[in-house]
Amino acid sequence: MDKKTMRAIAVVEEGKLEVVELPVPEYGDYECLVRITACGYCSGTDRKIVHNKLADMPIKYPTIIGHESVGHVVACGSKVRNFKVGDRVTSPLGKTPPPPYSSTFGMAVEYGVIQDIEAMNEDNVSAPGQAQAKIDPIDYLVKEIPDFIDDVDAVMLLTFKENFSALKNFGMKEGMDVLIYGDGAVANGVALFAKLLGAGWVGCVGHHDDRLEKIVGVAKPDLTVNSHKVDVAQAMGDRKVDLVIDCVGSVDVIKEGAKFLVPGGRVSVYGVLSKATANINLTELPNNISIHMLNWPYREHREHDAIIQLIEEGKLNPKDFYSHVLPAEECQKGAEMIENREAYKVIFTF
Repeated sequence: MDKKTMRAIAVVEEGKLEVVELPVPEYGDYECLVRITACGYCSGTDRKIVHNKLADMPIKYPTIIGHESVGHVVACGSKVRNFKVGDRVTSPLGKTPPPPYSSTFGMAVEYGVIQDIEAMNEDNVSAPGQAQAKIDPIDYLVKEIPDFIDDVDAVMLLTFKENFSALKNFGMKEGMDVLIYGDGAVANGVALFAKLLGAGWVGCVGHHDDRLEKIVGVAKPDLTVNSHKVDVAQAMGDRKVDLVIDCVGSVDVIKEGAKFLVPGGRVSVYGVLSKATANINLTELPNNISIHMLNWPYREHREHDAIIQLIEEGKLNPKDFYSHVLPAEECQKGAEMIENREAYKVIFTF
């Protein structure tokens, strides 16, 4: 390929996004070069990176963001045997950029790479920095995309896998009652998947009527509460639930939600906690409840085929979960639309 430079979305200083030029990454014998066509802007992780609020990760600006990317294989290394030019894949990796740039997931770039993990396992080759000699391919983040899902819709696959796997990690079982805090795309997905997994009752607490109405249309929960207008305790009455899921990332949500748990119930923290508000006084929590932290996904890629099947069956529509598709050059505009609640979910295209 003749192209030497590529576009990338960078946080150049706190609160400011720009498209910058970086070298196209080199790829090794077991790697493929991928032309990235679309990448989602995560209103949890990316937004906190932009404002330097990640609780457990220092940010060094300028930094390349993005972890919800989709692309097409355009070249393959000499020892790749499980991918070919033209394959469409999820989550191509952004390689470490040259100084002064750092990478905070770094997938909002025009070109990334994928590794042929199966070939590496067969040849007993480990990736640089990889802790174990072999990775189970089921846990590798790169998956192929079927033809009936277009590139922009495919951006949502990662979020769906994270939502679906989170519920399983939280111990969600058929017949359980679930209370979800949040009214964005993640909360919508968690509510829908809770229903699909057979929840006995699902409630959603948010702050915005239009977003709660969207959740009603997609997930059909049993209760929605705008906590800026209605007291949640009053709306819940005597109801207690098995799971409270915090899709916001808020200590206040953890403390409030814990009050609605049955004995032995669980507050499940899915939302990414902010640096300034990550402390909690355990004495404020009820007796005989537990907190399950899942700020970062776990084994989400095992749910890839299940998500594909739900889309194919018409039970899950990616278009229900994003509102705006913008060119990468409008990254600052997209971020501001999220901040101002003018957008539900933004996807950037290259």
